[in-house]
Formats: sequence, structure tokens, C-alpha cells
Amino acid sequence: MAVRMMLRMQKERLTVSLDAGVAAHVRQCGARSRGGASGYLERLVREDQLREGVDAMARWYAQHPGYAEDAEAERAAAADELGESA
Repeated sequence: MAVRMMLRMQKERLTVSLDAGVAAHVRQCGARSRGGASGYLERLVREDQLREGVDAMARWYAQHPGYAEDAEAERAAAADELGESA
């Protein structure tokens, strides 16, 4: 956890080119956002990464139908063997 926090603290400067309307919107949202424009853009990217991860999981589960049921059956069988309640 501490390593993750250290990595998040390391910032890198990045130059981007945006059309005037988009740049104005980023500045406007950044003015109301913790961390300014940089924080606003970073949160947008992290939200996008989260969506991509969820989409990848959904694709995986779609390609492996029955996985959740099989895993639950294995868990219940192991609990039975140990004499635990499911």
C-alpha cells in the first residue's frame, strides 16, 4: 500500500493540445475540482480505466459461462468437508 501511495505522489508533466472549447471546459471544471485541471483530468482517466477493467471482466465472464456457479459449488463442497456452514 505504501508503495502505491509513493507511486501516486510522483507526478509527471505532460503537454497536450486541445481545441479552445475543450481547454476552456477543462479549466472551468478544474477551477471547481480538487487538484485543479490536472486533478480533474487524472480523475477522468482513472474513471476510464475503471470502466475498461469492468468491461474486460464482463467479457471474461461472458466467455466463461458457469464459472461463478462452478466456483460457488467448489466453495460449498470445501465448506462441507471442513464442517462449516455454507
